Amino acid sequence: MYGPLTDLLFGCGLLYAILCVVFLFDGGAVFDGVPLAIPALLIALASAPHYGATLVRVYDQRSDRRGYFMFSVVTTIALAAVFGVALFERWIGSIFATVYLTWAGWHYTGQNYGIAAMFLRRRGVTLDGIARRALYTSFTLSYVLVFLVMHGQAEPVADPGIEVRLVPLAIPGGFNELAIPLVTVAYFASTVAWVVLLARRVARFSDLLPTLLISGAQALWWSIPYVARFFDLGAGLVPVDWGSRSLLFPWIACAHSLQYLWITSFYARSSSHWNGHTRYYLSVLTAGSAIWALPALLFAPGGAAFDWNFALLLAATVNLHHFILDGAIWKLRNVKIARILISDDFAGEAEGSNGGRVRIAVWAIAGLGLMLTAHSLAEQFLIEPAALRSGNLEAAAKSLDRQAWLGKNSAFDRFQLGRRFEAAGNPEAAIAQFEISAGLEPRVESIKRLIGHYQRSRNAPGFVRSCDRLFELDSVDRPMPTPELEILAQKVPAKFREACVQTARAARPVAAVPGDPTADTVPNARRRQRTQYGEAP
Repeated sequence: MYGPLTDLLFGCGLLYAILCVVFLFDGGAVFDGVPLAIPALLIALASAPHYGATLVRVYDQRSDRRGYFMFSVVTTIALAAVFGVALFERWIGSIFATVYLTWAGWHYTGQNYGIAAMFLRRRGVTLDGIARRALYTSFTLSYVLVFLVMHGQAEPVADPGIEVRLVPLAIPGGFNELAIPLVTVAYFASTVAWVVLLARRVARFSDLLPTLLISGAQALWWSIPYVARFFDLGAGLVPVDWGSRSLLFPWIACAHSLQYLWITSFYARSSSHWNGHTRYYLSVLTAGSAIWALPALLFAPGGAAFDWNFALLLAATVNLHHFILDGAIWKLRNVKIARILISDDFAGEAEGSNGGRVRIAVWAIAGLGLMLTAHSLAEQFLIEPAALRSGNLEAAAKSLDRQAWLGKNSAFDRFQLGRRFEAAGNPEAAIAQFEISAGLEPRVESIKRLIGHYQRSRNAPGFVRSCDRLFELDSVDRPMPTPELEILAQKVPAKFREACVQTARAARPVAAVPGDPTADTVPNARRRQRTQYGEAP
């Protein structure tokens, strides 16, 4: 398509395999040493454009919008409606997120299978009968393993009625102990079967190599890490270590996105509107950035809800929209698609598109999303760190305020800045940051700091309010009822004050649930908070 090396690196996942080898060096120290800015930048430059490629494919040309009306318009309105309801009904949000997180692995699997089959057909390899069924079964069973492990938990990792989360099906452990080994054996057997059957049909090994690499990528991205998690294997091996999964997944998402851009750009060259790879990339980058940045600005500017619940709901909406459109527009049984992807027939077809002011306005709005994305990255990885290095804490606080308007409000960063203000002898500014942190994500660490500050400053309403926040935490037992603020007369009852102080001293941060599956498939979300806010950033 683009040449052997490019096709293998981007289309077949070889680049990710090479990266995994690099990450294994020095016991994983190379992986641990990668700055957070690197995967964030890759997500912005690769993952966002891959969403944009679907949007451009469906919405840019009038003929495509009409041809896929049910998906481009009706489905979009339905998903937007569910998103709106889920913002207020957390149970709906958790179900919505569960559908997304469960579907994500299948979406990756389907893309890998489609490209594997495409490579075989491009090289003239007959893919039918038992060989085709064995290949399809292999990829399907790879996903079945993911499904069983993901939904094998006994309960959600948090209350899905309070915080949006995956709601696992709670597949019984006894069932999984029997099913997962059997499915693993069947997966291995079906893989061996298609390799043996197709090896007899190819003239050269190189005809089979792309499909072998894609099958390996599927295993490395999904089935091997999940099976390793189930059997408690792979500790210390970055590509399969479940403890590294959340930080490794952005790299997997980038590999998937590059694969998608590789094939969509190849298809786009058949259009009569093709103007080169640079303009195509800029268009999909703009569209993809807008779909993530603009909803944050519209629905949660500076709001606490964005910190996790909104982020996951937005990810669910954008991804489900992408999954549905993707499933509708990429089918090799479509004559035009097969003609281009398999036969390299680039006969451009005249297509009508919107002209004039409407088109200009749409792209101008999308361009705003791209600028907001660039500004957000600059604030997060350049402006805020520079302010902290220079000791200008006020500038760092303003940077966090601006990031909040762009949907990047982080409870952890607010807490850390509050600690810095404490060290600098500015308790008022510290309290402001701790209040924001506790509002974003109520945790023992930030609330304990507030209780201490309000006690020292004799701020009765603030003290009582913070104590009540502490007592509301699931990990804390309420020692006594909270007095009404109106009857305090700026004085806290001694018994309540002593109970609150003692409870705060005894309270400990709640450790994060190991292997939180929601962290695996939300590559666009900001890195989840540390187990304890007291850790170094």
